[in-house]
Amino acid sequence: MRATHWLLVLAFLPSIVLAQHVDICNAKPKDLPLEPRCSYRSPDLETPEDHTPEPKVVPESTNPRVWELSKANSHFALSFYKHLAVSRKTEENIFMSPISISTAFAMTKLGACNRTLEQIMKVFQFDTIKEKTSDQVHFFFAKLNCRLYRKKDETTELVSANRLFGEKSLFFNETFQNITEMVYGAKLLPLNFKMYPEQARITINDWISNKTENRIKDTLPSGVLDSNTVLVLVNTIYFKGQWKKKFDKKAVFSSDFQVSSSHNCQVNMMFQESKFKYKYFPDDEVQVLEMPYIGDDITMVIILPSRNTPLNQVEESLNLKKLNNWLDQMTETSVSVSIPRFKVEDKFNLKEVLQEIGLTDLFSAENASLPGILEDDSDGLFISDAYHKAFLEVNEEGSEAAAATVVLAVGRSFNPYREVFQADRPFLLFIRESTINTLLFSGRVVNPCDQ
Repeated sequence: MRATHWLLVLAFLPSIVLAQHVDICNAKPKDLPLEPRCSYRSPDLETPEDHTPEPKVVPESTNPRVWELSKANSHFALSFYKHLAVSRKTEENIFMSPISISTAFAMTKLGACNRTLEQIMKVFQFDTIKEKTSDQVHFFFAKLNCRLYRKKDETTELVSANRLFGEKSLFFNETFQNITEMVYGAKLLPLNFKMYPEQARITINDWISNKTENRIKDTLPSGVLDSNTVLVLVNTIYFKGQWKKKFDKKAVFSSDFQVSSSHNCQVNMMFQESKFKYKYFPDDEVQVLEMPYIGDDITMVIILPSRNTPLNQVEESLNLKKLNNWLDQMTETSVSVSIPRFKVEDKFNLKEVLQEIGLTDLFSAENASLPGILEDDSDGLFISDAYHKAFLEVNEEGSEAAAATVVLAVGRSFNPYREVFQADRPFLLFIRESTINTLLFSGRVVNPCDQ
């Protein structure tokens, strides 16, 4: 009977800076000694129906395998979101960072073998990358991180940080430690879980709070750590960006937001009329709007169902191929935009949803295979839980992630040829790195009331 366990902890917040070693960002595969305990060779399989075909031209200055990893992360993002949405009440907001979840489990993959490794490769769709073996995924994660977290603009912050917290009485595999630190910047900090699990929990929560500008607090609930805890792996991401085209604070007005057919509430609605990438898709019954942050690389995409189209109908039919088709067809258009100020904070256990989509062995005391983590090659570890907490605030300046009404038209002079995008009902949102379409954050805003 296994008694040792470890946890994954993930915290996310939408503002860009991650100190990367120059040798990592400019290195070639042969320069990095990435040889984890086990590797997985992907079989040659037919491409799933909803996979986006390989583009004729890979984005400029992008490694083709990094492009594939970005797509794999996006496929996982939408798959996970759809399963999570089904488990939530229809009037609940959702917010998460799929890239951070993928990163954390990529680090876990370093110690995995056998069917546990295979399931990680398939659930996170790492097996869709055209590379011989699973160990190369880490090299391309390093390259992707260099692309995402390099400083792009003084007004934009996108910061990711990783850390390992290990039981101080145990010896962790040197290769596991070296790769997690070299590729993911995750140093190991010894803690005394055996004698002081509560103090260890406070230390970990404080580290997460510090890395997310105090926006993410108390990620690990009381009592979740005990004397059997061996390792806690943490990934955080913090984003703060200013709109390229800011909303005028004087144009904020009170308006109804239709949470459901029986529930309306008053919100502070922001307004501006400007040119954005936009298109209405009548067959799918959605309007899609993309608003850039300063620097243009990071954007927010809002998907607004038509007034009589339920949000869950859009959620159920959404996949990456459809999302990419929408994004490719959008054009610069004069748009009258009204969106609410809002804050969304979400916290959930990843375990149940990941098990639903096929990641079962990793959480099983009987079936998990993680011999590459401890120095003695012990295969008695399993993941007991994985926690995720995320925060997003949207206002006139930008974002920190950290009802049918015509009131907005009263007293304003409009361009008669403009499109109207009035987000006064539930909508989906994505914050993405647009040059390689990496989904950094995703969620839905159903209830922005009481803010």
